[in-house]
Amino acid sequence: MQKKALVVDNDFFFVEFLSELLTKRGYEVLKAYNGKEGIAKLENDSVDIIFADLILQKIDGRQFFKFVRNKYNSSHFPLVALSGSMIEQLGSLDEIVADYFIAKGPIDLLAIKLNEFMAELETQSSLPPSEKKVLAAGNVYPRRDAMELLNCLHFHQAVIESAAVGIIIVDDDTRIINANRAALDIVGLHSVNVLNRPVADLFATDERAELIDGLQMVRRQPELKKHSFFATLRSQVVGISISAFSLNDGVAGWVVVLEPAWQGDPKAPLN
Repeated sequence: MQKKALVVDNDFFFVEFLSELLTKRGYEVLKAYNGKEGIAKLENDSVDIIFADLILQKIDGRQFFKFVRNKYNSSHFPLVALSGSMIEQLGSLDEIVADYFIAKGPIDLLAIKLNEFMAELETQSSLPPSEKKVLAAGNVYPRRDAMELLNCLHFHQAVIESAAVGIIIVDDDTRIINANRAALDIVGLHSVNVLNRPVADLFATDERAELIDGLQMVRRQPELKKHSFFATLRSQVVGISISAFSLNDGVAGWVVVLEPAWQGDPKAPLN
């Protein structure tokens, strides 16, 4: 049976480059251009290996690998992380649940390194190395601008994770692309059971209409900063605030904030 690979990267040309290389090695290749698409591909197909960039849109590479490891761990297929900023992330490799790490470089050198890597991987039956190392195509060095960009990304993610209220980021198709720890605690679910799931699934059937009305309302009325209502999640009354978020002069999705209501005053207005 033909082996199947999944390639996930924001860069269309890199996806084509890697897909062609894998096709020549006999693989059927599934392509995805952000982390959300990558998760969707796995819902419909089984794969033998996954390549994904660490910097992905919608659902980032770290979240993507964590999702795959938690949901499909029994399948034991290799997870290969690729990045043009891999060297700048050497200090945090232990936080990334991939099996192998490859630094992007010049395409001609990278093609040689990837073919060598695949040849070794296809002939070995052992588990991934316990020590995490980065394979590099040629000489690569840390860059200050890349470090600053990564630090900025990690800072903003840390702010969301540290918020005392639940924050759920919803894509324009109403599927969830991020949820902080507080939100997961409120809904009582692991991120594996939340990412790429319709946000309406988190609500009771009789409360979904209010949610959908709110999503539509803040999208159609830019002057409306938010729509608020109360819902019952896991037997507790929770205040829900929905706002649209804009990107490149258009509505890209929604931010849904969850905050348990004060006990004894479930109908207190949301600020």
